[in-house]
Amino acid sequence: MVRTMPTGRRARTVAAGALACLLAFCLGLSAISIAPARSAWADEATEADDAEAARQAADEAQQAADEAQSAVDEAQSALDGAEGRMASIASECEELKQEIAELQERIDETAAQAMEAQAAVVEGRNALAKSVAYEYANGGTAESVLALLLESSDFGELLRNLAYLDSVMRYQADEVAAQKERSARFDGLVADLNEQKDAQDEKLVELEDKRAEAERLVADASSSLQSAQSVHGDQAARLEELKRKAEEMAAVGEVSEPVAVEDANTNTMRPGDQQQEVKPDPEPEPDEGEGGDAGAEGSNPGGETGPSAGVGWSTGVASAYGGSTDPYTPNPGITATGDVCDDWSMGVAVPMAWDRYWQYYGRTVEISYNGITVFAIVNDCGYMGGGSRSLDLQPGVWKAFGYSSCTEWGLRTVQYRFL
Repeated sequence: MVRTMPTGRRARTVAAGALACLLAFCLGLSAISIAPARSAWADEATEADDAEAARQAADEAQQAADEAQSAVDEAQSALDGAEGRMASIASECEELKQEIAELQERIDETAAQAMEAQAAVVEGRNALAKSVAYEYANGGTAESVLALLLESSDFGELLRNLAYLDSVMRYQADEVAAQKERSARFDGLVADLNEQKDAQDEKLVELEDKRAEAERLVADASSSLQSAQSVHGDQAARLEELKRKAEEMAAVGEVSEPVAVEDANTNTMRPGDQQQEVKPDPEPEPDEGEGGDAGAEGSNPGGETGPSAGVGWSTGVASAYGGSTDPYTPNPGITATGDVCDDWSMGVAVPMAWDRYWQYYGRTVEISYNGITVFAIVNDCGYMGGGSRSLDLQPGVWKAFGYSSCTEWGLRTVQYRFL
């Protein structure tokens, strides 16, 4: 017998099944709609990240471009400023060169006058020395007067002898007075010459500062262009022009080749010429009265050996050669410039170890030793111990200092500067 469910209960069961089916259907629809939504959100987030990264890259690229342009602008500005300043420096250098040249003309003129005055002083000194030597050879003035008085045969001869002695004494007095005048004139010319040379030295230092500033300008402009990482042809050409102007200002426009004299015979090797270790005897302290702020021997710009760029005083060892007291040098001899070297030559030699030593030929050198100033002309060269000695003095020079032979002079420390 089949049992049947009550009608109410069956209805509830059917309703519950229908509700379950409806719920399952809804859940399926929900799952289907949520999956595409989640995928779309993920894609949008990725695109946003990519866009932000692109914006950052663009910002960085723009910043780099701005920095590069700024560097180029700064380099351009630096180049413009360097060109303007270089033109100003070039003008200032030309003015300084003109002033230096004018001072050099005055120095040359005064130096020539000083050399003439020096020759007159030396000649007067020799005349007085001969007079004194004559007096001592004849027993002295007092003894000569007494002998003339006693040996006079009559009054007339006595008067003649007295007149002779009076003329001798007058000559000596006049010669002494004239020598004082000659010495005073020479001292005045020395003072004028030193004043002119000091003024020129100041201009030379100022000119060297201008040249150094020009080199710094070129270095700064070159550095700015390199930092810009982009040097156009026009900028490179402008930089090269700046370099050319700086090099032109730094160039030494003097004799480029040594003077060659085939007959020169005073600069051959002499005994001791190879000796590099020298010890002057005596070796006085620098004379501040003559030399002022004398500097030790140094180097020219660019590593050149020799006195410091022709500015100021230098201190060095001076030897002596030439004339009848030098057994190793012909007398008379021929110097490297073709001048004659004899017992009265007022010349000096410079060491061949100096860079471009021949450029000193013809220049006047002022030498100070023990309070005495002597002017000489550079007309020779020599090995001179590989440059351990600065000057080699010819006879007229060391005689002007009061010495009678090369060996008496020996090696002495002097102060000197080229005029």
